[in-house]
Amino acid sequence: MCTRIFNNFNSKNEHLTTARNMDWATQMATTIFAFRVDPDDPMVKSGTPLESDHSLIWTARYSSIVTMAGTEAPFGASDGINSEGLVANLLYDSNATYERKDGSSCKNLDILRWVQFVLDTCCSVDEVVKTFSKDAPVQIQILGGKVPGTEKAASLHLAVSDKFGDSAIIEVKNGNFIIYHNSEFRVMTNEPSYSKQIELNQYWRWQWNSKNNFPSNTLPGGPFPSDRFARASYYLNHLYETTSNADSLAQSKSVVMNASVPVNFQSDNPNFPNIAQTLWTSVACHNNLTYYFCNSRCLGDIWMDLSKADEFPSAVSKLVVVSENTNKEYINHELYGYQNTNFKETVDPFAAVALTV
Repeated sequence: MCTRIFNNFNSKNEHLTTARNMDWATQMATTIFAFRVDPDDPMVKSGTPLESDHSLIWTARYSSIVTMAGTEAPFGASDGINSEGLVANLLYDSNATYERKDGSSCKNLDILRWVQFVLDTCCSVDEVVKTFSKDAPVQIQILGGKVPGTEKAASLHLAVSDKFGDSAIIEVKNGNFIIYHNSEFRVMTNEPSYSKQIELNQYWRWQWNSKNNFPSNTLPGGPFPSDRFARASYYLNHLYETTSNADSLAQSKSVVMNASVPVNFQSDNPNFPNIAQTLWTSVACHNNLTYYFCNSRCLGDIWMDLSKADEFPSAVSKLVVVSENTNKEYINHELYGYQNTNFKETVDPFAAVALTV
């Protein structure tokens, strides 16, 4: 599932945007949360649904807007931006394995809370990379078991990008963090491993190169992860330098839309969600802290402004964008335009209860 691109073609690190598609075989209930940090009333959060001495506990340092799977607990944070302009995107990774040999000495972090932890505690890609260094005493676990509202295991990897033009991809193999840290790593899909994606992309880069006088292949148009990676990379690497935030947002949305999969797409093998319809697209602007959400089943887009966090009704508030009724039917809400003032007060789904720091 999913494609992520980072549009950082700007020599002054201005007008930087990150876009991603959320692809999944079936409809998914979805809620957008807004978290507003108040130094006088700290948000203490837990890395696991059931707290223990091994749960990772942290205090949020930054405000954030986060898109989550689900409309009621358990929620799964998949995507968002924080008040420092850091963006985190969680994508499906069928090759991920999470158990560590030294896991008993680590603090546990449910993979469905990984994005929230990063956005709460890190201000840059460099800080994220340091947090999940080789000897990081943190163990990612699939404690929630499945992606909320689905029957699929939450097997995932993380992409982060920031207002400094930096980018990193973090995979987890046998509980160890494998980090690809480079501003050139602008595109991410699902499989194979990111090292293999980079290797395969070199072939396509040669096909597009002006020095290649005998190109033998056209740009792949299929829905498979390697096809979407090549297509997104091709278009992203053929853009002119952005001149405004609006320009960058439009570029990023159009590129990631070129890697989307049509609504109600039926794969030859529906058991693999990494070949599935695009449910929604998000586009985040690192420089002005705006976050756009584009529901594939609605004609309009909605957007939020984190620089105006005081407009949200409470420290923790939410906006349901896709809900599920008693008949298990999904309702895609026809929302349009600016939404800060339409959020509703709620409770923190990841709040620490039993323990304090």
